[in-house]
Amino acid sequence: MTDCVVVGAGPAGLAASTALSTRGVEHVVLERDRVAGSWRAQRWDSFRLNTPGWMNQLLGDQDRDAYATGPEVVLRLERLAAGCPVREGVRVARLARAGDGWTLATDDGLLRASAVVVATGDQNLGRVPALARRLPGRVAQLHAADYRGPGQLPDGAVLVVGSAQSGCQIAEDLLAGGRRVVLSTSRVGRVPFWYRGRETVEWLVEAGFMDQRPRDLPDPSVMHAAMPILAPGRGLSLPALARAGVALAGRPVAVDGERVVFNDSVAANVAAGDAFAARARAMVDELVRRRGLDAPPAAPDEHDAPVDLDPPSSLDLRAEEVGAVVWCTGFGGDFTWLGPRLVGTDGQPLREDAAAPAPGVWYLGLRWLTRRCSGILLGFPGDAAAVAAAVKLHLGG
Repeated sequence: MTDCVVVGAGPAGLAASTALSTRGVEHVVLERDRVAGSWRAQRWDSFRLNTPGWMNQLLGDQDRDAYATGPEVVLRLERLAAGCPVREGVRVARLARAGDGWTLATDDGLLRASAVVVATGDQNLGRVPALARRLPGRVAQLHAADYRGPGQLPDGAVLVVGSAQSGCQIAEDLLAGGRRVVLSTSRVGRVPFWYRGRETVEWLVEAGFMDQRPRDLPDPSVMHAAMPILAPGRGLSLPALARAGVALAGRPVAVDGERVVFNDSVAANVAAGDAFAARARAMVDELVRRRGLDAPPAAPDEHDAPVDLDPPSSLDLRAEEVGAVVWCTGFGGDFTWLGPRLVGTDGQPLREDAAAPAPGVWYLGLRWLTRRCSGILLGFPGDAAAVAAAVKLHLGG
């Protein structure tokens, strides 16, 4: 029996453990794999965080403008875990109500707890569309979670499906590796890197953009949109990729033998990125006006420059010598172990902000858990502090 069990030793789980320790709550952190398991197994070789060091204080002291590599993130999480009561290699198979507490069925047997913090995340299981099964067997297929670098793929051109954060950066990585790349685009916003004398993301944090709450959104569908594109230390856009040599195509809608058919959404997808950039700049302009700040005028941004588009309606994989497809089509999480009382028909946890409908269970690390930043390193410490305070109150402290 323990006061609290944290399930998951990624950054959200470690943030929870740190916050619980600060409040004197006895707890244990269970991790089915190793600390930072997804960060070890699901990042490509050239991966870097796309947020600067000042936004990632959970990882410890670092240069303000540093963009950590995947191995550096893992190393910093290992250091954080060294001060936490983590038990690695312990999988939780089922969570069940037991009296006024909870029972966790694990590989090591049953564990009783008065409170449980679920920090397993909702972005660690790769999703691949059904039409992937119709591609010819000679074409290698892998999800972004399994991509490591160009040398991992067979010779030839590569079709990258999905143009959010992973898709755009993997397309760049393949291009740098000498591959011809066709990028099947999607509707994703983009954040200008620099605007009116500062990094745009710094302006946005100051303007409260990252603290937007689900209930404050005029359009709740925003919560299901992909994170806007922002490259480590620079801008990134579909037009820039096209100018670099990437062939832009629409969303794949059918596969017929060696032929992949696309819709005609490229122009609309480029426009969606531009529209988000315009909204971000308008938010900055309003902040400058409201506070009377002395900010320099906007400078030209190469990513705003138009590009000539002639997207293909289909792609003959054999004729174009396409040897591989990389699916950058999003992630989900596995919450089946929580049981039907805690999970909705869509497979997602039932909750009000971070709290489950049953007393004694909370969540951390989910997108839009309480705020826009809840699903990234910037938001974990704040959400963890709130959850730890609720756990302490629940335990009678």
